[in-house]
Amino acid sequence: MLMGIFGAILPRFALLVGWVNDPNAWTSLFGAPVWFLFGFLFFPWTTLIYGFVAQNGMTPINWIFVAGALLIDLGTWGIGAFATREQVSNYRAT
Repeated sequence: MLMGIFGAILPRFALLVGWVNDPNAWTSLFGAPVWFLFGFLFFPWTTLIYGFVAQNGMTPINWIFVAGALLIDLGTWGIGAFATREQVSNYRAT
């Protein structure tokens, strides 16, 4: 449980610290603050990794890192659905 909490908070904390230190860099990277906010809320690992690797250009290895971060984010959503599947099925059955 503690790892799950750190996994949810750590990338958002790092994004927040990075944005507070240099908001212009993050705004220029994403083009609009709404994309940064969307990434912060729903895909924090992907946003964080993209922020690290996009500064030097997107090479194939950088795209692999971003794809891995996307899988981590999607896995977070999927594990939440997987963990509550029994509660949801019991709710619909009654």
